[in-house]
Amino acid sequence: MTGTREVVDFPIPRECPYHPPAVYAEARAEGPLFRVRLYDGRVAWLVTRYADVRALFADADRFSSNRDNPDFPIPAERERHFREFFRTLAGLDGEAHKTRRSMLVGRFTVRQVDRLRPYIQRTTDLLIDRMLDAGPPADLISALGRPLPSMVISELLGVPYADHERFEKWSQGLMHAPTAEEAWESGQQLVAYMDALIKEKEAEPTDDLLGTLITERMHTGELTREELVRLALAVLAAGHETTASMIGLGTLTLLEHPDQLDVLKADPGAALRVVDELSRFLSVADLTTLRVVTEDVEVGGQLVRAGEGVILSTAAANRDPDVYPEPDRLDVSRQARNNLAFGFGPHRCVGENLARAELEIVFGTLFRRVPKLRLAMPLDEIPRKVGMTLEGMLELPVTWT
Repeated sequence: MTGTREVVDFPIPRECPYHPPAVYAEARAEGPLFRVRLYDGRVAWLVTRYADVRALFADADRFSSNRDNPDFPIPAERERHFREFFRTLAGLDGEAHKTRRSMLVGRFTVRQVDRLRPYIQRTTDLLIDRMLDAGPPADLISALGRPLPSMVISELLGVPYADHERFEKWSQGLMHAPTAEEAWESGQQLVAYMDALIKEKEAEPTDDLLGTLITERMHTGELTREELVRLALAVLAAGHETTASMIGLGTLTLLEHPDQLDVLKADPGAALRVVDELSRFLSVADLTTLRVVTEDVEVGGQLVRAGEGVILSTAAANRDPDVYPEPDRLDVSRQARNNLAFGFGPHRCVGENLARAELEIVFGTLFRRVPKLRLAMPLDEIPRKVGMTLEGMLELPVTWT
């Protein structure tokens, strides 16, 4: 594609909560790139094909994540200050990023996550118990989707879950506030909260992730206090916002595809395969995979110049028919482990193992324990996230009688 398609305003809203915009497929059929206009009038390239998205994820030198670069693409006005809060990990390149990532990966290995599985299972059962005891109807987001990942990341990071209402409110404000000023205020509240928590842990050391970072990284001079605050915030926000979106939207999608849900009900052991297919099908973090080009490079026959912004669309790539036959059909029997919902290459989501374990346990447990679960109102009446950083539902009213 040579840029002949009319420039489209970005983000492009989804017509259906679990399908990407139709223009993605149309543009992908014409060529690997098409132009989109950001909120500030700048034009960026949106990459639509699986092979190209995967290759550009891996090409971290020329496709930079550095949010301090003034040319870095910003899709929404509220995200103007994101660089202030996420530059300590996702907003770094090269050795700096590798060093920061190495400080975290040890707590997110398959072995470490397996040690958390009993806690995740107990917490899931506890939350479902409470929902069932309260009786139908219920909002699955507030009953399970939001508290579970919040409790798990709190346990791992070492944040008191008693404070969850505050940090969840601020995290959601940072990620979804309608204006940059409101997002900034929520971010500052999070900074102040995390700074105070670090001081408490300095006085009384702990062996959780935050306590370890304090003693092994901050006190040794590898991290400044400000860097540690922002690194911890990145883990806290990413650790529950994305998974919460997947629980809500994933449940909705399964309820809307009863033939696929029946596969899970018949074989709870299929839960992890279901998670992989839902991750591919939904791509809830599609708006977060942004890059700026550091030198002229050709992508699929199109010249992309240094300084131009690029959006690596995981939603478009994960619906590429060259990789996934009948890509718009939810098929929990397909092998979708190679989907790009968690990224690829140096910036692949560090918490992927944890997220997949949480989702596997949630979907496997929820539909085993509440087999009659169904939506309590029509799909088009359920409030959902529109034009926000992550795709998903604001509420998910369900019943089971």
